[in-house]
Amino acid sequence: MKTDPTELSGRKVAGIVRTDGLKLILEDGSWVCYRLSGTEPVVRAYTEARSEQDMEALKAAAEKFVLS
Repeated sequence: MKTDPTELSGRKVAGIVRTDGLKLILEDGSWVCYRLSGTEPVVRAYTEARSEQDMEALKAAAEKFVLS
C-alpha cells in the first residue's frame, strides 16, 4: 500500500486520505478504506458505494489491490 493507485474498479481516484490507513475517494463519491491490523497479519477494507452492484465491484477491486 505504499503506491497510491490512480484508478480503482474503472473509476478515477479523486482524493487520497492517509490519516488512519489508506482511503481512496473515487470520482463518483464512493470510497474504499484499507486499514492494517496492529495485532494480526490482516488488512481490512471498508467500502461505500451508491448501489449494491457498485459495492460488489469495489469489494472485488479492493481484494485484488491487496493481493497483488
